[in-house]
Amino acid sequence: MERRNPLIHTATPSTVREVNRSIILNLIRRHQPISRAELSQRTGIFRSNISDIVDELVGQDLVVEKRGIAVGRGRVPTLLSLNGNSFRVLAVSVRPSETLVAAAGLTGKISKRVTFETPRNPREFVRKLLKTIAQFHEQHPGKASGLQEIGVGVPGLVKASAGQVLWIPALPEYSGFELAAEIEKRSGISTAADNDSNLAALAELWVDETADLSDFVVLVIGDVGVGAGIILNRELYRGHDTSFAAEFGHMTIDLAGAECSCGRRGCWELYVSDRATWQRYLPKSPTEFDPSRFQELLDLAHQGNQQALGALGETAKYLSVGISNIFLALNPEVIIVAGCIAKAWDLIQNTVVRSFSPPGLNVPIRTARPDLEQLYLRGAIRLALRKAFAKPKLGW
Repeated sequence: MERRNPLIHTATPSTVREVNRSIILNLIRRHQPISRAELSQRTGIFRSNISDIVDELVGQDLVVEKRGIAVGRGRVPTLLSLNGNSFRVLAVSVRPSETLVAAAGLTGKISKRVTFETPRNPREFVRKLLKTIAQFHEQHPGKASGLQEIGVGVPGLVKASAGQVLWIPALPEYSGFELAAEIEKRSGISTAADNDSNLAALAELWVDETADLSDFVVLVIGDVGVGAGIILNRELYRGHDTSFAAEFGHMTIDLAGAECSCGRRGCWELYVSDRATWQRYLPKSPTEFDPSRFQELLDLAHQGNQQALGALGETAKYLSVGISNIFLALNPEVIIVAGCIAKAWDLIQNTVVRSFSPPGLNVPIRTARPDLEQLYLRGAIRLALRKAFAKPKLGW
């Protein structure tokens, strides 16, 4: 069988302009309010070309102009900001028990939130979501008619290029369901779906863009598993087929360990999840792990309870093993830890950083700034806004 050469997307005058448009729009978002002159200084693009692109963005209602305040002599600049009422989107964060839907504009600022119980059946989920969208239309008729995109985050594997759910352990009936395509078909609104840990990484990129982070990993230590998202060169890495990547929770760290839900033994998540920490705290408890009670363990640890501190200390050592391996494989600028255990970071940080760190190398680690649910939601907003800020794809 003859192998065809892959399509090469080369630059043209129009794509160069699209790249510059994306750069300018993102700079306005990060530094607003900002003048044309400052945009020219930051980019090196001629002032006349800046004005052409800015005029286009203003004409598309994406950017608004406002006269600045005079300081001393000279011309008063016109300052540019994003139009928060333009490019309306919906963010959908699917959790095993409930789903959170939020409306936002180009700035990413949330204007409305709605929650509903997550159905076990995906088609019923789509019906409930459509009802929520209809309610939003009724309450905001002018804004709702301009909905541009829907971004959906789910707690499982997703083939992002197709928006197809591959596997959600807590919602098994969703496996194989083309969630994004069904929502788009029924609502008429362009829809994308992705794994929630990937969206947490996108959210951190949005939050931290003023720090100019380019390469980092977000680790989500969950109730029973570990999720992760990788940002490389300011882009989310999804793997060659966009189905999965960063499944660090299934790194084997003990060949003779317990069997994991993935069918292998000794997976890292079996040692660092909240359930694993709880089982160390109460190893002989006849009751199953209740995620809602994990805060009790953290509170007791902060009060000096030795049993709780011991359980967290063991988890910290296992966290150090995995985080050190990730650092050696990817050499990111920082590894960001999210999840309930981040609330005990003051108690476990030294153990995590020092136990298995490579000699002579500093493994930079910090906790996520917003809480986990906010990360998921902000990431879904960013996913929905992707077309507004994206650059054209060039190369192979």
